[in-house]
Amino acid sequence: MSSPYSLLTTKDLSKEKILHLFSRASLFKSEFKKSNQFLQKNFESLNKTLAFVFFENSTRTRMSFQMAAYRLGLKVISMDSITNSSITKGESQLDTILNIDAMKPDLFVIRCGDSFNLKEIAPQLSVPTINAGSGATAHPTQALLDCFTLYETRRPMSQFRVLIVGDVRYSRVASSNFNLLQQMGAEVGVCGPESLMPDQEKFPHVKVFKKLDEGLDWANVCMILRIQLERHDAGSLKLPSLSSYHEIFGVTPERLKAFDSDGIIMHPGPINHGVELSTETLKDPRCVVLNQVENGVYTRAALMEDIILSSNNGGNLG
Repeated sequence: MSSPYSLLTTKDLSKEKILHLFSRASLFKSEFKKSNQFLQKNFESLNKTLAFVFFENSTRTRMSFQMAAYRLGLKVISMDSITNSSITKGESQLDTILNIDAMKPDLFVIRCGDSFNLKEIAPQLSVPTINAGSGATAHPTQALLDCFTLYETRRPMSQFRVLIVGDVRYSRVASSNFNLLQQMGAEVGVCGPESLMPDQEKFPHVKVFKKLDEGLDWANVCMILRIQLERHDAGSLKLPSLSSYHEIFGVTPERLKAFDSDGIIMHPGPINHGVELSTETLKDPRCVVLNQVENGVYTRAALMEDIILSSNNGGNLG
């Protein structure tokens, strides 16, 4: 059984816990704006060491976890390059994790691909684990920061109609956001090539729009997903070319003229400019992409704080 303090999917979180994490993230953000530091909690005296193990490449997730840890006063050991690890000598990812676990860190932050089943591995570890993105299945902390970005607008979550556009079927971001956004009361819709739409039976309460203009007319939040070029080519999308994808599903200033004037435009990054959106879209005042990146630091700080305090005091993450 996994540690009760681990976060592997957004289904591990109760609404009460989500709101607690958002409250702490808001406090961290307010503190940092005032003093360039987190004043409420500093873990230096607890002498806690975190192990960050990234089997897949990452910029935003890895660095925001590290930034959050340092601002909390936590120590970090990091394996962020397979090429510099014993995996190049034939060691398995499981053996790598078990050996690092034997060094007795206080918390794991792990990113992995589809070949590494984090749900099966986590119960073998002696400390809590945070899923920093696992294959195409889950990315709970991205969903947390996305939802927090909406939450801090101070509009009721029930008022949000979130259109997720693009590579939905294979997106761990979409999978985690479906659960978290709906749990918080938002409506969710999707739009993209038929080959990239989710199985309707798995997500029966998600609206499906065949045309982007119709989806944008319904939504007041547009969450654009990257077309994962490492997984697809234009042929697998059943489109003549990526430029053809942009013509049909690309979010452009022209399409956004009909979008809610108080709407919100999001993207988890990295961005394929000229594919899922135009560069000009990022300049739209409704675009909060960099706000999402900033909020990743505060939400991940709140999560790590909660897990460490809960595991120290015998509490429970949920």
